[in-house]
Amino acid sequence: MDPSPIGQAVSWASPAPGAYTRSLRFGEWISEPVTPLFESWLLSDMETGLRVHLEAWIGQRAPRPYHVLVNGWYFYSIDWLSPTWLIRSLPTFARQLLRAPRRVAGIIPPTVRYSVPVFERDWREDLLPRYRAAVGRAEARVDVVPVTDLPALIDELGDLAGEYFASIAALAGAAYKMEINLARAYRRHVGGRLGGSHLPLLAGFERPVDPPAHAVATLDWWVAPSAGAMASRSPADHQRLVDARIAAEQAVFEALADSPRRSRAFRRLLIETQRLVPLREEQVRDLTLPWPVMRRAVLRIGEALVAAGAIATPDDVFFLTRAEALTALAEPAAPSDPATIDVEGRRALRAAQSMLVPPLFVGRMNPVLRRLWASFPRMLGATRSDSAIVAGVPASPGRATGTVRVIRGPDGFDTLLPGEILVAPLTAPAWTPLFTLAAGVVTDVGNAAAHASIIAREYGIPAVVGCGDATARLRTGMRVTVDGDTGNIEPA
Repeated sequence: MDPSPIGQAVSWASPAPGAYTRSLRFGEWISEPVTPLFESWLLSDMETGLRVHLEAWIGQRAPRPYHVLVNGWYFYSIDWLSPTWLIRSLPTFARQLLRAPRRVAGIIPPTVRYSVPVFERDWREDLLPRYRAAVGRAEARVDVVPVTDLPALIDELGDLAGEYFASIAALAGAAYKMEINLARAYRRHVGGRLGGSHLPLLAGFERPVDPPAHAVATLDWWVAPSAGAMASRSPADHQRLVDARIAAEQAVFEALADSPRRSRAFRRLLIETQRLVPLREEQVRDLTLPWPVMRRAVLRIGEALVAAGAIATPDDVFFLTRAEALTALAEPAAPSDPATIDVEGRRALRAAQSMLVPPLFVGRMNPVLRRLWASFPRMLGATRSDSAIVAGVPASPGRATGTVRVIRGPDGFDTLLPGEILVAPLTAPAWTPLFTLAAGVVTDVGNAAAHASIIAREYGIPAVVGCGDATARLRTGMRVTVDGDTGNIEPA
């Protein structure tokens, strides 16, 4: 039991057996304790869609529950990575290997390159057009259909969002594995002569643009999308990143000049990895396209429940479960309706839980999985310093010294000052304008393919992600140095 910021003992024991993390997939998009409606409705639909499509595409099976909540915080199951579940998946892996070998190739880094064209084509030619069309139909209907038709509208979009997230897992997962391959090749063949890391090779592709209207700070639909305008990178700033990348490429190939075969292999790997960097953000940009219309549908349901006397304000609907909301919608006079539910108590509990800094993992991780997980930062060049206050995954190169500004969500966006070090649970598209001010970025969760990693590279600022408890160890006002090449944050 650990003391908490709210003055009471808090246990992070998992309510279910297995290992769970908030630093993978949906966990990298959820920055606060989840609301009951989101957890029991949209999140559940997306998790089911993700698992159904990954099993259909590559044969990957996963045990239930897909997640647990501990003190309101979301933790995603990683037991599908355990030896037991990998063995259980062998029959479906083998079946899919015969049916769609290029899809299954995406499972492991050595063969991942073969899966990219297949998943990219599926996304561009099929899923993305279907997704946009479904959102367009919903936008035309959300304010005119009977309120009892809205759950079906939400379910359709939620199911599609799960499929879209599975596509991101396939492509962004490929980008992550390709980067592991590139980092390993860099260290093995040129790292000793050139020093540094592979990271300068993966920046300077596209100037960041203003977030779209549907950009979110967290997946929970209780938090309205908030696409703030931002100052664009100047052409000169962007060109400096391009020049630095080109210089890094030239240095690598000069170092490999005495081995044409190795040079050709590295060039092919570099081209394939670089192409996936802007592709990841291009794809992720549309993930939350249906969030505004789904949120509007939920609030219409809330308005109906207010009219029926079930809740006090439309916004209260986010603090009901799906079953409670739909029961009240279908039977507003039922004696078990949400009028008996302590909505204000649930709001207060969530507010208190949002002050906690949860661990990266809960539950029990077997030794094999623990060693595998611990190896990922090292694969990307992490080198722990004895003087580091906190350390994580090196995500964007360079060093920056500045004053820490801890920001946990949209309410704190306007507190960041130019030149400060942004420390956050995570970043998502609505956080992008903050990168125009920050001198460096540090997050609790994330990996090399996370939003903070990709955007920090395109702003030319150092970033370290997946630190676990940076928002607890680093306090606003501290002076620190962020080393985006080694993954360390040290006292300045």
